[in-house]
Amino acid sequence: MSARLFLRVAAVILLLAPCAARADILLGHPWAQATPPKALVARAYVEITNKSDDTDHLIGVTTDAAGSAEIAGIRVLQNVPNLRRLFNIDIPAGRAIVFAPGGYHILLRNLKKPLVAGDKVNINLSFENAGDVSGVFTVENGPSSPAR
Repeated sequence: MSARLFLRVAAVILLLAPCAARADILLGHPWAQATPPKALVARAYVEITNKSDDTDHLIGVTTDAAGSAEIAGIRVLQNVPNLRRLFNIDIPAGRAIVFAPGGYHILLRNLKKPLVAGDKVNINLSFENAGDVSGVFTVENGPSSPAR
């Protein structure tokens, strides 16, 4: 194989590698909760499925819809629910982790505008192995996920 052909093949492999990794992470039913008109904070939910043979780790989230975004969860201490920031969540191989009201969620702080039912919000999830996976989250009414 000539050096030129080898470099072309290597370039194609490198370009396709990130796509293969991203295909291992699937985002199911991405949605964000509608907010009152003056709200500064919102929550977004999603089911993250890891189709790979290795555990991956959700290590961050970003969005243009808010000043900042973070992974959060509810922990109950002495029968009192407490919100806490999480810096990563394990997504086991071949399993799904569900972000839902009362549990894991994506916390959007300092909203740039209220979230109105029917709107779309772009949120980028960063994984240790799969890299960045973007999702379009539909804004929905209600405190819990509507029927699918």
